[in-house]
Amino acid sequence: MTVMVIQNHTCRLSFHFIAIAKPSITTNASRLRLVTVIAAALFAMLSISTSGKAQTYEVGIQFSGMHLHKIDEGPFGIGARFHYNVTPLAAVDTELMHYPENPSGNFGETSALIGIRAGKHFTRFGVFGTARSGFIYFGGDYFRQRLDQKTHFMLDASGMLEYYPNRHTFVRIEFSDAVIYYGSARLFNRANPDPLGTVHNFKSGLGIGVRF
Repeated sequence: MTVMVIQNHTCRLSFHFIAIAKPSITTNASRLRLVTVIAAALFAMLSISTSGKAQTYEVGIQFSGMHLHKIDEGPFGIGARFHYNVTPLAAVDTELMHYPENPSGNFGETSALIGIRAGKHFTRFGVFGTARSGFIYFGGDYFRQRLDQKTHFMLDASGMLEYYPNRHTFVRIEFSDAVIYYGSARLFNRANPDPLGTVHNFKSGLGIGVRF
């Protein structure tokens, strides 16, 4: 007799097969075992995924660094992030960030974004993609003297991985392409400044927070 046990967090299933020595049914018995194993594995995967159901709200602190191409700055900031899970697979995603100005007058940006997050919560992990739009304001003393337009439209597309130490907390890491539409704005830090146009900027983030 062969005993096969498949176990996850919520269930334990045992299947018993009696090996019969007749050559004519050996192939059919092997096929039956294979089908049973596949079906049981699919059931276990579904059971695990449903146990990772999303909470309705997620609120957290966000730390973020960004490389501003053409501006040639690398600000580091802190902000707040809020998610409202409309369905188990989709959420409204909002973020407010500020990159503090240093004593030399560099940095000082503030950004606000809103959009959607789509993906899957599992028991301990979550995998998502986001698409958000908003604005970025360049408020440092350096920009007050050199950038002729301070507020610009911004699009942000990212990939996100979350880890859940327990049901009500999370740790988040994220990498994104932050696209800033400067249009005809010019940065007067050189003799003949050209319009900045549309610029792609690499952005990374780390967040912690609670789910409820």
